Amino acid sequence: MPENKKGPYRKFNFEVELVDGPKVGGFDKISGLTMQMETVEYREGGVNDHVHKLPGQYSHENLILENGIADERVVFDWVEEVRNGEKPVEEARSNVEILIRSGYKEKERWGFEFFDAYPVQWDGPDLRARQKQGDVAIQTMELAHNGFTNLSGTPG
Repeated sequence: MPENKKGPYRKFNFEVELVDGPKVGGFDKISGLTMQMETVEYREGGVNDHVHKLPGQYSHENLILENGIADERVVFDWVEEVRNGEKPVEEARSNVEILIRSGYKEKERWGFEFFDAYPVQWDGPDLRARQKQGDVAIQTMELAHNGFTNLSGTPG
């Protein structure tokens, strides 16, 4: 990942991009990196001292991207495609990479890839005309997905 000292994402440790596509934005907090396996109980006849617990399906929390900024219309176009039905959700899904930088300058690429992700919620910034601080427009975005994996090079 190239250095980005002058780009709009320089103060954010997490860059989000569509695989084989443009960057979605930069964020400073990401949550929802959770997977959980269901267990299925099986009661075997004649075995009275325990119930077998067998592995079931994995479920994944939605990915929540917070305190971010986007300098392109990628986020809005993606949300609009899903919201307006321009594309069925199956076609609007995209693999998304979360690239993590250390110290805002790290060139090493590591992070996570989320499969078949699509936006399910977008929260825009609070707009205040008389606010004296020069805060950048901040947003929160929530993505549903079908699981994730770590990218090669991810520290163990």
